Amino acid sequence: MSLREKLAEMLQRVNPQDIVTTRFHSRDFNTSRAEYLSIRIRTLALLFAIMAPLWIPIDYLVLEGTLFWKVVALRLLFSAALFGLTRWGTHCNNLTAARMRVFLFILIPGLFFMVSHLLFREAGAEHSVLLGYAFLPLLMMALLTIVPLTLLEGLAFVAMITAYFVITKLLLGTLTTLGALSDLWLLLLLGLIALWVTMSQLHMLMRLYREATRDALTGLVNRRVLSTKLENELAQSERPLALLLFDLDLFKRINDTYGHHTGDNVLKVFAQVLNEHCTGNCVAGRYGGEEFMAILPDCAREEAVALAEKIRAACHDYTVHSSEDEPREVNFTTSVGVSMHRDGETAEELLNRVDEGLYKAKSGGRDLVVFAD
Repeated sequence: MSLREKLAEMLQRVNPQDIVTTRFHSRDFNTSRAEYLSIRIRTLALLFAIMAPLWIPIDYLVLEGTLFWKVVALRLLFSAALFGLTRWGTHCNNLTAARMRVFLFILIPGLFFMVSHLLFREAGAEHSVLLGYAFLPLLMMALLTIVPLTLLEGLAFVAMITAYFVITKLLLGTLTTLGALSDLWLLLLLGLIALWVTMSQLHMLMRLYREATRDALTGLVNRRVLSTKLENELAQSERPLALLLFDLDLFKRINDTYGHHTGDNVLKVFAQVLNEHCTGNCVAGRYGGEEFMAILPDCAREEAVALAEKIRAACHDYTVHSSEDEPREVNFTTSVGVSMHRDGETAEELLNRVDEGLYKAKSGGRDLVVFAD
């Protein structure tokens, strides 16, 4: 395999758009990543909040008089702010809120870095004292590797850390010194490494997520995701919810007559039909075998039945070619059960009702949509 082919294969496996922006990420993945980010930031913030006051004995040995007490007060404020960050909600599944946690985790040490250096300049502290505080931007840049970020997110946070380092040096009037330029070079180098590692983490997390939540054949979400989504939606009982359950008619006959490869292609094409029609808040997935499900939040009965009819009718426009020596066109249809959630009804009760609607559609001649009252 040539280098060009290897590069093309790697890019196809990595899915570059997935690690550049969140635009192509599913809501379920964003929710999972938000929780992942929040847990890591809370843990790091707690660690910093505990470790920051432990530096006070060292400050006592190298700082004198008023400067010592000012730095102690600043350290305690720094520690309290980070501890407050750990207490900002114990459960976070919102990506915007998770990004804000990362932003604050970088901002708080940044302010501590700037204010402490200004205090040292005012007091005329020795260079050896500053060495204990100069590593903070480098440490924050290295800690970015612990959280999975997109390229755009990573660039924003790298720029933020670099900015507070540059602003501090400008305020001190030392940006053009050899030491400051060397530190800036090292900071940017760590930033590039952090970007690579954090995007690699994101890529790995996305691959694991897709393997755990996606049906390998159709690419739709699997039964576990559908069950979780349904439970979450039912928890918001004030919103109307419709449920659609599909079953491909005579699918066993297709497998027996044309082979499992043709049957798999039928499943893939039907998944394509669902993707084309189930847009917006709708979540469609493979429920098992030849059964598929669509969850429709904020959807009225008439809209749900109309969507089911569109999907049923759309199946008539698709054909699959068999894999025999003399390929033939294979047509397929679907039966659909439709139901609306009732107040106080459990997920199991709702599933039983929509399954009854599907059973009536199958026993009524197939290729039908039946609303289960």
